[in-house]
Amino acid sequence: MLSVNDPAVVAELSALHEKYEKALVNNDVEKLTQFFWNSPLALRFGVRENLYGAEEIETFRKTRSPLGDRKISDVRIVTFGDDCGVVTLEFSRSQSSDVPKGRQSQVWRKFPEGWKIVSAHVSLMYDSYADQAAALMGVNIPPPLREAVIQNVERVGQVAAPLFRTPIPDEVPSAPRFEP
Repeated sequence: MLSVNDPAVVAELSALHEKYEKALVNNDVEKLTQFFWNSPLALRFGVRENLYGAEEIETFRKTRSPLGDRKISDVRIVTFGDDCGVVTLEFSRSQSSDVPKGRQSQVWRKFPEGWKIVSAHVSLMYDSYADQAAALMGVNIPPPLREAVIQNVERVGQVAAPLFRTPIPDEVPSAPRFEP
């Protein structure tokens, strides 16, 4: 029977994850690269990037600036047997209140050479669609206007919703595709 959360395996993975976090905050590319499975099958989905294979992950790490201070919370480790585990957590970056909280997950697998991250995912959690859209466009919503902007985005959504539900007959030609 498969052992779930064997304390010794959880402790081993927890210690490795702490080392990973330290390397991440310090942008220690060499160590970060060593944590990932050296395979074209390794995967990392980031906030704005999809990286396929160890080479793409390493290249991304080499061009990324250090994260700086970040607080992690709600770390969860679940292990399956003595060679597979999942680490999930939430994080925030204390140097900037403009950066939303985020979440991270990693699938770890134990190989003959040791534990490696085979798949990772990072995403941000925005308070509203307006905040997410503003961040994607690089626009800062001044705090006194934030609630009004959110209300306006919600109104636009209410106006647009029926348009998306309106069936369009097949004989209506589609608009030409815009390519800048």
